[in-house]
Amino acid sequence: MKKKILVPIVLGIFALAILGVYGYATTEAVGIKFISGTEYQQGEVGQVIIRTLNGFGMPISANSCNITIAYPNGTIWINNQAMTQSGATAGTWRYQFTTPFTAYGVYEEYVVCKIPTARGVVTRGAGSSFHVSQALTTINDTASAQVVIIS
Repeated sequence: MKKKILVPIVLGIFALAILGVYGYATTEAVGIKFISGTEYQQGEVGQVIIRTLNGFGMPISANSCNITIAYPNGTIWINNQAMTQSGATAGTWRYQFTTPFTAYGVYEEYVVCKIPTARGVVTRGAGSSFHVSQALTTINDTASAQVVIIS
C-alpha cells in the first residue's frame, strides 16, 4: 500500500520541480525588441525606440541602454551613446537624432542594455536598421520648391 501512494507523490514533486525550473529560466531570459523602424528623408528628425523584455515577452526595466548607428558604408556615425528611458511602459528606451545630409541608404543600429535579473545584471544586445531615402528627400524638395512666374 505504501508503494502505491509514494509513487504519485514522488512524480508530483518531480513535475513541480521541472515546472519551477522552467518558469524561473523563462522569466530570467531577457531580450531587446525594436518597436520603431522607419523610412526617413535627409535632415529629418527620427528616433530609435526599443523595449527590454523578460522571457515571457513582458516589459522589464533596464539599468541603461546605449546605441551605435553606422552609415550605409559601415563606418560609425553615432558611437555608444546613452538612450533615454521613457514611454508608456517600463523598459522603453529612446534615442532621437537628425538624419545626415551626407548619405542615402540603410543605416544599421545596434543597442546594448544592462538588465537586472535575480542572478545579477546581464548585458544584451540587438540590431535593426532604418532607411534614409533619396526619393523621399527629392519629393519633399520638389513639393516645397517655390515657383515664381515672371511675365
